[in-house]
Parts: sequence; structure tokens; C-alpha cells
Amino acid sequence: MEKTARQITGLVDVNTVIGAPIFTASGAQVIPFTKVTMGFLTGGSEYGEVKAVKEDETFPFGGGAGTVINLKPTGFLVDDGKHCRLIRVTDDPLDGLIEKAGDLIASVMQRQEGANEVE
Repeated sequence: MEKTARQITGLVDVNTVIGAPIFTASGAQVIPFTKVTMGFLTGGSEYGEVKAVKEDETFPFGGGAGTVINLKPTGFLVDDGKHCRLIRVTDDPLDGLIEKAGDLIASVMQRQEGANEVE
């Protein structure tokens, strides 16, 4: 069981969760990241009558194990040398709306700072 758990853990190393950086022609660095969900289940049971097991000296046993690993791309960190931003990959429209609202607030704040500097 320990060996199985070690092998499964080895599948999900840091390079799976945070990918290797990708450098674009413009010099930007793109780092992909992934959401990893993992489940590991085992179970077993002895069957038959206890009296029969003792007489026969055999252990009728049934068992099983299962593992599920789900890798889902979550987004990218993009560093262009001036700014670092997060680009999310999502199916939820609310997440996109929240992300755009953050960009809008940042844009308005930059405009206000620029207007204050001119005065």
C-alpha cells in the first residue's frame, strides 16, 4: 500500500502543478498551472463462516483498490517584464466577471493617478 501511494504521489510532482516556464518571442514569460485532484481508495473483506475458516485454515478474502487523478488546467501567470498578471482558464462566467472587474478598477485608479499628476 505504501509503495502504491509513493508511485501515485510521484505522478503529481511540482512540474505537473506549476509547469515549466515558456518564453515567447517578445520576451514574456508564461507559466502554466494546474489544479490536481487525487483520490485513493482500498477495501477488503473476509467472507464465509468464521467456523469454516478456522477448520479449513484458509482465509477467503476479497479486496480491491482504486485511484483517480484529475488534472485540470487552471490558468497562466504572464510576466512581460513590466507587469505580472494572471490569466484564468475557467468555465464559470462569474469568475470571468470578477476578473474583468479587477482590471476595470485598476484602469480607473491609473487614470485617477494620471489626472492627479497633471494637476
